Amino acid sequence: MNDTLTIAAVQFEMAEDDKTRNLARMTELAGQAAGKGAEVVAFPEMCLTGYNYLTVLDRERLRAIAEPADDGPAVRTMTAVARRHGIAVGFGLLERDGDRMYNTWVVVDDAGALFRHRKLHAFEGSSISSGNRLALFDLKGWRCGVLICYDNNIPENMRVLALSGAELVFAPHQTGGFDIPRAGMGRIPLELWKKRAADPKSLHDAFIGPKGRAWIHKWLPARAYDNNCWLAFVNGVGIDGPEVRVGCSAIFDPEGLVAAETTRAGDDIVLATLSKSARIGSLPSAHLASRRPGLYTKLIEPTAEVDARTARNRVSVEQIA
Repeated sequence: MNDTLTIAAVQFEMAEDDKTRNLARMTELAGQAAGKGAEVVAFPEMCLTGYNYLTVLDRERLRAIAEPADDGPAVRTMTAVARRHGIAVGFGLLERDGDRMYNTWVVVDDAGALFRHRKLHAFEGSSISSGNRLALFDLKGWRCGVLICYDNNIPENMRVLALSGAELVFAPHQTGGFDIPRAGMGRIPLELWKKRAADPKSLHDAFIGPKGRAWIHKWLPARAYDNNCWLAFVNGVGIDGPEVRVGCSAIFDPEGLVAAETTRAGDDIVLATLSKSARIGSLPSAHLASRRPGLYTKLIEPTAEVDARTARNRVSVEQIA
């Protein structure tokens, strides 16, 4: 049994609609992370292409950008990177599978595609389908899962992975604050990013405030704590369409504490060595053992389902009004 695993959560500023440039940067950063001792390198959601601009493209243009997640060009490139450094790499792309497209995070090792997770609650547009599977995979002796961005806002998703035996969950994101004042949230002005060289303090303060780190840490560490899992949060950073991605990538331990993080307003590598023994005898492990599933039948009763895009936009409009 491999008790320890060294992982890297790597944030970087994506180039919109430039796979070649993004792959080159990912290749460079993966090599740097491997040089620091990383056995697994995790990149953000949809980092191959950029994220926000995809939401305004028509289906034909999206299909031209999308590629297979089993043996497409990006998978082959990152497999070569994994083989060169003896690591595994996870990264986000727009997947094309037959007539459907998905917001997908794929994990590759030296043999090729190892696992893929399709975002369960995709709200990027009607042309992008939601996934329908919560599953685990083996990675260097660890049982791992993936939840992409909004998937993490639904507590049941993480709980199912935990009850299935997850020891580590990857949480690739492209997030910043939303315009919801009632929740103490908001977007970081684009000008702060553009003027970061002249005024780095203002941008740093915004990154660690309620529009950035403070919002993320209001809820995400609870996913680790409630489920006695290691959690790797890896976010984009920089301008993405009308929003600023706030970075603040972090690795949380099974107690929900920060094992490693960055607040750098730019590309960075967050490295931590995880231990399976940290999950043994923890307070969260006692909570999980104390569950009474017979009381939770309400959780599986059918409800009037609302797709993630409708639900998210409705909340935004109602709270802004």
